[in-house]
Amino acid sequence: MESKKLVIFQANLEEYGVSVEYVVSIEKLDKVTPIPDMPRYMKGLMKVRDELIPVLDTRQILFHDQTELTDKSRVIVVQTTDLSAALLVEDAKEILDVQKDTIKPLSLIAANGSNYISGMVNLDKRLIAVIDPGKLVNGLREIGEIKEEMQKQLAEVSE
Repeated sequence: MESKKLVIFQANLEEYGVSVEYVVSIEKLDKVTPIPDMPRYMKGLMKVRDELIPVLDTRQILFHDQTELTDKSRVIVVQTTDLSAALLVEDAKEILDVQKDTIKPLSLIAANGSNYISGMVNLDKRLIAVIDPGKLVNGLREIGEIKEEMQKQLAEVSE
């Protein structure tokens, strides 16, 4: 039976998973440099392996509330088709191996408002929403401005 590895993280006391195929690394939150006039969900830029990456607050994106920073706070660096991004999470809990047949699609009604959730994993005492980071990032309002800002930053660094 085929399985899929998911990085499980917590936001607003709920569990979410991102397929490891999108995950570049999981890092402790380091110095974040704020960028003026960016959306609330963007905390700023962080240097990860000599690359500037936007830090996006998952709790702000999902629940319109800021992530409280603790010793457990992490960033999950993901690669989408057009952008590397660091997803700020309350806790990156584990890498979970789930059978593909345990990932169930959302019903059409539930999927309308959250097309970035590609399915739900229903385990004994856990319900985990599987997030497609490409759809999550590309569905954000003002993401074009962030991509533009990233291009400017990259141009300045390479000069």
